[in-house]
Amino acid sequence: MGFVDLVLAVVAAASNLAVAAVLLARSRGGTAVPRIFGRPQPLPRLRAAMHACLGLGLGVGWLVKDVFPPRSTGDTVLFSVIMILLVAGLVTALLYVFQYARLIRKKAAR
Repeated sequence: MGFVDLVLAVVAAASNLAVAAVLLARSRGGTAVPRIFGRPQPLPRLRAAMHACLGLGLGVGWLVKDVFPPRSTGDTVLFSVIMILLVAGLVTALLYVFQYARLIRKKAAR
């Protein structure tokens, strides 16, 4: 793994996990709607889960991809775990989008 790959993996992991931590900290565990950069962030627990899955899947997965030799059992298991994390991140992102659209429709109907 080259230096640039290492830096990108660390940045991807750290930034996504930091956003997840900020969302949970500012929302008091998901009970309030936090404001980040002046904008309200609805559904903070769902967004935090999305960022955690993406941070672990992209960043940490990129960091540990060279630990096991290619086509070994460890490499296959690691690949499966990373794919599960990325799919979970995608699913939570889609859930957020659909629930947020539903919240906007309810506000517009009032």
